[in-house]
Amino acid sequence: MSLIQKARPGGREGLLPGPGRERRRRGRGPLLLLFLLILVAVAALWWLRGTGTEPAVEPLAAEEPLAEPPLGAAEPLALEPEIAPAPEPEPAPEAAAPPPTEGLPPREKSDGLVRELARSVSRHRLFLATLAEAGVIDRFVLIVDNLAEGTVPRRELSFLKPEGRFLVLGAEPDQRIDPASYGRYAPLADAIASLDARQAVAAYRRVASLCEESYRALGYPEGGFEKRLRAALALLVSTPILDADPAVVPETKRYEFADPALESLTDAQKQLLRMGPANARRVTAKLREIQAALGAPSGAG
Repeated sequence: MSLIQKARPGGREGLLPGPGRERRRRGRGPLLLLFLLILVAVAALWWLRGTGTEPAVEPLAAEEPLAEPPLGAAEPLALEPEIAPAPEPEPAPEAAAPPPTEGLPPREKSDGLVRELARSVSRHRLFLATLAEAGVIDRFVLIVDNLAEGTVPRRELSFLKPEGRFLVLGAEPDQRIDPASYGRYAPLADAIASLDARQAVAAYRRVASLCEESYRALGYPEGGFEKRLRAALALLVSTPILDADPAVVPETKRYEFADPALESLTDAQKQLLRMGPANARRVTAKLREIQAALGAPSGAG
């Protein structure tokens, strides 16, 4: 079975910042449904590898041997009625199989179901591209987990890297992001805006138990994936959207925001800012729709 690898945080410009810390590895396979939903989201939604295990077959119960008469017992009288044969043993109960997860396929074989559910979420080519690779559920869960931490899953979203170069205007110390750079992210914003929030949440609900299973495989306790999903959404929609093009300062192989308050944001939030005000507003508006479709957490007053 392949291993999922946590994406590494970094600070490089572009959709996918540079390397940093790494959590653990598991299969590279996968609702980008909800996060290409999220950073396509966001991916993300987002798509499993692994080998299913066959259920154990309970061995047939062995026939019980007939009891031998004890040594030295008297011979039975000729007219004594025959002893009725011992009843056949009850068949041994079959080994308890894990209960089916609402009729879902095993996680490692769920790509087909996820792709079918995704048809009602969006037909955008970029969104559909996030479903092409094997392991949709695992990839979705990994992306959500990274975004909730404020990191950008570099490897999992490498195919979303925009074309062209990051551009700045002016000379030091008055350099600002060139608005021409924002156009590179328009296709991504289009893909996220195309999502049907209600259908996205319905698709997630259908496979939520598989997402939870994948989340536990990352080493987390049971019952935490949806909290993680809500945390990722909350983090991204809290990003301050700027009207003016922010000032930047050159660093080794990258630009940083000149404003310390902006530079202190998480990598995921800074990536959203690099998309430009118009694109960022479209993305956060859709994420708010998804938040509303998710509703209040279960048990919330």
